[in-house]
Amino acid sequence: MKRQAGKQFYKLVVVAWLTFSVGSVALALVSWYQLSAQMVAGRRMAATRDELHDVVKSLFDVETGERGYVITGNKDFLAPFVRAETNLPAQFNLLENFVHDDPRLSQSVAELRVETEGCLGWQREVINTRNLSFNQAVAVFSTGKFKNPMDKVRLRVEELDRICLDKQLSIREEIQNRVIRANLTTLVAGIFGIGAGLLALWLSYVAVRHQQRERELTKAKLQAEHSNEEKSIFLANMSHEIRTPMNAILGFSELLQGDLREPKHRQYLKSIRTSADSLLQLINDILDMSKIEAGMMELRPEPTDPREICDFIRTLFSEPAAKKSVRLECHVAADLPHTVLMDRIRLRQILVNLVGNAVKFTDKGGVDVRVLWEKEQTSSRITLIIEVQDTGTGIPKDKLDAIFKPFVQAGTHGEKEKQGTGLGLSIVKRLTEIMGGTVTVASVPGEGSAFHLRFPNVSVSARLPAPEKLSEAGDVNFNELCPATVLVVDDNETNCQLIAGMFDGSHHRLVFGASGEEAVKSALETRPDVILLDVRMPGMDGRAALDKIRMLPGLELTPIIAVTASSLLDEENSLRERFSGFLRKPFSTRELFDEISGFLPRQAKSETSGAGALEQAGMTGTAPATVPKELVTRLRQLLIEPWPSIRDSVAVNESRTFAQGLEGLGERWQCQPLVAYAQKLLQDADNYAVTDLEKHLGEFAALVEQLALNTRK
Repeated sequence: MKRQAGKQFYKLVVVAWLTFSVGSVALALVSWYQLSAQMVAGRRMAATRDELHDVVKSLFDVETGERGYVITGNKDFLAPFVRAETNLPAQFNLLENFVHDDPRLSQSVAELRVETEGCLGWQREVINTRNLSFNQAVAVFSTGKFKNPMDKVRLRVEELDRICLDKQLSIREEIQNRVIRANLTTLVAGIFGIGAGLLALWLSYVAVRHQQRERELTKAKLQAEHSNEEKSIFLANMSHEIRTPMNAILGFSELLQGDLREPKHRQYLKSIRTSADSLLQLINDILDMSKIEAGMMELRPEPTDPREICDFIRTLFSEPAAKKSVRLECHVAADLPHTVLMDRIRLRQILVNLVGNAVKFTDKGGVDVRVLWEKEQTSSRITLIIEVQDTGTGIPKDKLDAIFKPFVQAGTHGEKEKQGTGLGLSIVKRLTEIMGGTVTVASVPGEGSAFHLRFPNVSVSARLPAPEKLSEAGDVNFNELCPATVLVVDDNETNCQLIAGMFDGSHHRLVFGASGEEAVKSALETRPDVILLDVRMPGMDGRAALDKIRMLPGLELTPIIAVTASSLLDEENSLRERFSGFLRKPFSTRELFDEISGFLPRQAKSETSGAGALEQAGMTGTAPATVPKELVTRLRQLLIEPWPSIRDSVAVNESRTFAQGLEGLGERWQCQPLVAYAQKLLQDADNYAVTDLEKHLGEFAALVEQLALNTRK
């Protein structure tokens, strides 16, 4: 605050100095300009008087010359008359120019000019008469007619001269005043100039001090940035070191899941996986906050259907809510556009945090999620509104702002708060703001809370959302891929054992290495079809090994997948550019399969019998001896409509409806293979296992044919 006040003071001082300086200089300029104008006017009045005197003198010379000519008849006496006729018009023009801005003087000069021309005319008459007769000229001259015009001219000239003299005296007095004023303004300008110099010295001193403070602040900022960079590096390294053992914990837990039979052992394994997932979520939250604070969080807008996000929320939280007997509902406005351009992953992350908190802190009642929208000025943009309301314990009024700060919790939920990091709502707020939205909260302790998300100016997309990436749910069968040699290189033996367990029972050949040097040697000897290469290894790391392998003849195009526990976005982008694929620890069997399946061809699908299809679906031995003909007829009708469109689109909701219909038919006709097949489809749809759903939908025709072979005659 002091610094801001000091800056404001400096600004006021500089503005005041500039104002007074410019004002004094302007006043001096005006004074000198007016002084100059008065001096010009004074000179003009003096010139006017001189011209008036010249006019009178010319008339007197004309009169004297006229008399001489009348008396002597010598035409040399007419020279003044000739000069007057020539010069007087020019003199009067000059006079009129001198007094053109004074109406009174202009009028007097004009009248003087008329009277002067009358005098010249009378004298011209006398001269012409003398040319004829001396006596006649004397007689004309003796009449005294010339005296009256000359008297008028003299009076007019005297009047003009008096007026000009008065003006000249007035101008002289004004000039004196202007000189005094100009001197004063010059003095003031000089004083301000001195003040400006002193102010400049003072400001220079202040600027030097300010620069010193700026250097100190810059140094402190650099130190802070360096510390922040070290913190980011520390977090990244910590993430790497934690993710590596986490990969083994989660991976082996996944492998054990299918082997344990004792309920107690399965419960122990579930606790291990839950704790590992919580630890991984903690790491991800801390890294997300670090990325947000460092400005490294990148948005990736893509076509997104808010309805699918609601389905995702239902799938994710239906079971936890049901265990607490808490109602979970998600309502979407009927006329909401089907596709908007938003970062689907970050939007899900926001809602997972909000709905997760709502379910966690609600013990009775329900959690309602509403997705609404408002029109913008253009039809291609909308304002997306999401509300998450619960009937939980609520938040104290004095904590409503604090809960959005990192590591801050409401402090009213006891043991439940110990289960979290206090980062969820902070991440919600930061992500919402990065996405251009706002988040507000209203809460009544004991009655519940309501979070209101508002995303203005969201683009409506004509492109449909891309299908979901392969999910972790569902069975993974590496034998769906053609037999291949896979080179696995990792300095951590546990990771190698984990990958060996994931491939256990498959027809693939695995070769292992523990360093970059072994990777190059084994690649040259075995010529693998794909290489899983750890990035961080002692000695020759994964990047160096990649460069060496690329230089080996025949291995230039071998797919090499980077395997790393690093979480740095820049490093991920760099690895994706250099390597053929990218796999981050910890990874599941499904994620490993998804990545490798992009480089290994799938086994050719033979025209298997219906029994083979049933065996693949896990329904061997369940086919009945006979199947009602009416059921087969109904199933064949479904083969025509709607099965082809559902098979091609793999739409989750339509697939779920189709499976429910099959389950009803199977129960009605007591056809257990059909019931088992329908339940498999329902499981795939509920888990959003798109790949498995596509696979099992494709087996429907074979199932129908197998059932048709057992049709009751």
